[in-house]
Amino acid sequence: MGSTLTHKTIVVELALSGLTTEEANLRIIHTPEAVGSYLRTLDQVLILLYFALPETPMGRVTGHSHLRKEHLTLEQKRFPTREQLATYLRQKGANLDEVALGR
Repeated sequence: MGSTLTHKTIVVELALSGLTTEEANLRIIHTPEAVGSYLRTLDQVLILLYFALPETPMGRVTGHSHLRKEHLTLEQKRFPTREQLATYLRQKGANLDEVALGR
């Protein structure tokens, strides 16, 4: 489990620095499926964090309760304000206004 968390942390940090899934995959020795899974979970946690879902249900929603705290630590360090998080999510293609309206 320790190496999984380490790989996930590296992949998440690479993604948050602007690398694509393919670029992150080239930097570490890990399967493309695992890298994709880490980044999908990252996107889920970021959106839940943006909409202020309490920490406890995040694990239930994402299906990754044991990784939730590690993701939150990384994201809160990288996005200390809600505006910074919103900017990142919009750059990734999230239309936060439509999500907020339930569209």
